[in-house]
Formats: sequence, structure tokens, C-alpha cells
Amino acid sequence: MEHDIQRGIVLKLIHNPALSFNELWNKDGESNKFAYHLNKLETEGIIAKSDGKYALTAEGKKLSAFIEGDTGHKAEFPTLTIFQLVWRDDGRLLCQKRLKEPFYGTWGFVSGKQNFGWNIEECAKRDLLEETGLVADSYVIKGIEQVKTYDADKLLFHHFLIAVETKNPKGELKARTHKAEHVWMTPDEYKNLPRFPETWPLDDLIHGANFQIVEAERTMSEGKFVSGKLVSKKEF
Repeated sequence: MEHDIQRGIVLKLIHNPALSFNELWNKDGESNKFAYHLNKLETEGIIAKSDGKYALTAEGKKLSAFIEGDTGHKAEFPTLTIFQLVWRDDGRLLCQKRLKEPFYGTWGFVSGKQNFGWNIEECAKRDLLEETGLVADSYVIKGIEQVKTYDADKLLFHHFLIAVETKNPKGELKARTHKAEHVWMTPDEYKNLPRFPETWPLDDLIHGANFQIVEAERTMSEGKFVSGKLVSKKEF
């Protein structure tokens, strides 16, 4: 929504199922200007008029979940990401070097955002196939990490990371794409690389038998990680 009048209309309709033009306008400002923005919201499918009253459409109600309830401005939310522990029978782990921002050049594991309407395993299988050419049969969910990334005390990123695990995928590995490099290596080899800070202890992640929920913080400087700390960890 590009204007305060539009945000004000949506905010009123969030708290009132249906309102007339005069109830929405409330003689606040020029009526012609208000009508312009009201019609714009209607044209964009955010509101609809029925029996002389305006109400949020299904699209408008969806939009209301992504704005601040007091101001109508776009709300910020954590990013939900799935990362994968992919193993071979020889005990090697599939590791990934990012060739894109953010975190360019950092080693980690195959990962991707959780898509709207998709299940966790569905997203994981798709990401593994698209990024590496490998096909997984099934996954085990290991846990969730909430991690905040700061630079000079400014919060840059806020992630919820779902850890999943699979073994012996089929197919031929894509060693390099425009997005990443992929290498099979032992956990000890991985630990010696310039990687994401070990806020979730790798040994706990690999060997832990219980579902884990982790909270952590990471610090960057000039685009590089300089530290990370585990804030809390619970097992279930």
C-alpha cells in the first residue's frame, strides 16, 4: 500500500467487518482524495463493496497478516529456512560453499527457504534436487534453530532454521552451479573451513538422538562472520 490513506482504510477494516464510505472517511481530509484511494484498493482486489459497505477481500485479509496492526506499514518477519545433513555410507557429509549473497563464500549445508503451502520434506527434496542433482527418499527432522545475525549491534537477519537429515541420496552430484559448490567431506574436514559460526554444536546436531530447539546469535563485520554464541538449547 503506497499511501497513508490506503493503510488507514485497511486498518479500519481489519477491526470492522464492513463499513460504509462515510464510516471509513469520517470527514478526515478531502472526500475526492479519499475516494481515489478507496477505489484504488478496490481495483487492486484488496477491498470489495457490497450493499453499500466495504470489506476486506480474501486477498485483503491475507495482506492484513503482513502489516503492523498499529500503523499499517509492512511488518518484518523471520525467514524460515530448511538446511540438510546429507550423508553417504562412507560417513561423508555433503557440504556447500555459497556463491551468492547473503553470506557469499561461507561453507554450510544445502539449504532453502520454506515455501508457502509446501511441506518440509517436499521443500527439502526439491532444494536438494535443484541445487545438487541428488534425490532423497525421506528425511528425519532433527530440530529447529532460531538465530539472529548482527553487524555493529544492528540486526541484519533473523532466521528459523529447520534441520533435516537424509542418507544415501541417488543421482550424480553437481559439483558447482552459479549458486554454490558442493563437496563430500568428513565432519572434521568441514570444521576446518570458513563456515557459519557453530552456534548449534555440530556434534550435538549430528549425534543428538532427541529433537532440539536452539537459540543463538551471530556477529558479522564487513560482510564476514566474526563470532557466534549459543544462547539456549533444549532437547525433547
